[in-house]
Amino acid sequence: MQTFLIDYVIRTSLIAAAVAAVLWIMRIKAAAARHAVWAGVVAAMMLLPGWMAWGPKAPLPVLPPAAKAAAPVEMRVVEVPVVPRAETPSTSVEPLSSTWSWTMLPAGIYFAGAFALLLRLAVGTVRARRLTGTGCVVPVTVGFFRPRIILPKHSREWPRARLDTVMAHEREHARRRDPLVQWGALLNRAVFWFHPLAWWLERRLAGLAEEACDAAVLARGVDAREYSEVLLDLARSVQRAGARVEVMGMAMPGVFLPQRIRRMLSGVPAPRISRWRMACAAAVCAGVAAMLGVGTLVHAQSSSKAQPGPAFEVASIRPSDPNGGGGGGGKSKDGRGASVFFGVEHGRFGWEETLFGFILRAYAIPGCGVAVHDEARCAQLSGGPAWVNQDRFDIQAKVPEGTPNYTLPQFTSGKAPQLQLMLQTLLADRFKLKLRREKKEVPVYALTVAKSGMKIKAAAGTGESAVMFSAGNFVPGKEFVESNHLKVTVKDTSMQELSGTLSGILGRPVLERTGLKGKFDFTMEYEKDAEPQDSPMPAVGLGGPGLFTAFEKQAGLKLESTKGTVEVLVIDHAEKPSEN
Repeated sequence: MQTFLIDYVIRTSLIAAAVAAVLWIMRIKAAAARHAVWAGVVAAMMLLPGWMAWGPKAPLPVLPPAAKAAAPVEMRVVEVPVVPRAETPSTSVEPLSSTWSWTMLPAGIYFAGAFALLLRLAVGTVRARRLTGTGCVVPVTVGFFRPRIILPKHSREWPRARLDTVMAHEREHARRRDPLVQWGALLNRAVFWFHPLAWWLERRLAGLAEEACDAAVLARGVDAREYSEVLLDLARSVQRAGARVEVMGMAMPGVFLPQRIRRMLSGVPAPRISRWRMACAAAVCAGVAAMLGVGTLVHAQSSSKAQPGPAFEVASIRPSDPNGGGGGGGKSKDGRGASVFFGVEHGRFGWEETLFGFILRAYAIPGCGVAVHDEARCAQLSGGPAWVNQDRFDIQAKVPEGTPNYTLPQFTSGKAPQLQLMLQTLLADRFKLKLRREKKEVPVYALTVAKSGMKIKAAAGTGESAVMFSAGNFVPGKEFVESNHLKVTVKDTSMQELSGTLSGILGRPVLERTGLKGKFDFTMEYEKDAEPQDSPMPAVGLGGPGLFTAFEKQAGLKLESTKGTVEVLVIDHAEKPSEN
């Protein structure tokens, strides 16, 4: 959330600065015109969070090039079994005594401030609807769509000329719908109270509304000195009463009164602006705001040529044969019909998949394990044309001499770095694939300590980290799930490693929030139940309520469905490759 708010503050500040620059360059000085433009900025502030969260993005290459060629995007995920680690294990166990986290403090402060200001605005809005002349010290205009003018009780004693002047001013407020605009500025201030720009805009709009109404009154032929005396007399009434009627959602005199009087008595006529110049200024401001709202700042391309990464010596890409289930003859197949022989032993690589699936393998995206079908949705990979998820391709390639002999599980679980880099290079070259990273709030699981308390023990210190799922008489290389009765064995594994493993199993990022330090050993057994309805990986066969229940009752760990901000990949561009 903090990252999102910082991004929002920067964008809105840039929009306001750009609008101010446009108004200055085009010499827009009329109060009514400036009021309309700044009201548009308020509307942009209110709409921008939704656009940032769900609207399309466009990269803006305005940042300087990186000093070095950017390394390929690496989004690693740990899947079963966990690769052994050589670190010296720690035997300390430090469970959290409370679910409180200091990361909750900023959110709590924000919601408290927003609630207080929104409550104040709601109370003021109700009071404005009930306001009568007995509660007014000065004339006010209230109402959003049917504004009404309320005069103080003593206005019956005013001379006719003064009453006409006051009514002209208030009628202008009603005609311009100033109460509605001002209420919108107050709502914007309440929601984004942490942003100084929201407070400045509310004050600025109030002042410009008064200036615009002053100009309209003077344009009717009212003498500036007499009008100034009326305003000063109203200000004295407020001073004698001790306070103005502070009701939200209404325009009322008194804002920047000294500046207004000096401007009227200076003798300088109110500036006028042609419709053509106003239309141009509005178009430029809207264009700049849209560019800053939609754009995502990225590094410009470096003038120096990037060093080439690992690549296949020769590669062939062809549309898959719907009858053959993969590439040419002689290949062994996995359960999905993909060709699986590759590595130094054969000197070549073969795989059949959609582009969506190739990206999942090449970048080892967490929470999108091997069992994610290309038709399934992966919250951490999005964008691209429809064929990316539909059309399958068969890649046959010769690997450079000396490439390690990666096995199928290593490739599909993201533990074949050289092979992944080769595939990334191939996708960029042949599919013209362009990706970008961005932060996004997606469904996740939070791994926490259950209320019943932790039921696992510190690791024995074997130094061999592993998370293994077995069913019946499990034999490597055979069908992975042979019965509904499953056993989980965790050896010398940290909570962070366990979270990575579960990300691949459950098809969703798992965030480690236990606060437990060190590594652990434990085993548990459970009956495999039906997968959750919202599971993005129904083919895994390991998850479901049975696994969730076993973790809570046997290990004292809980998997809670929630939302979290993670890094995602977005497909900006992709093209179908030519056959060769």
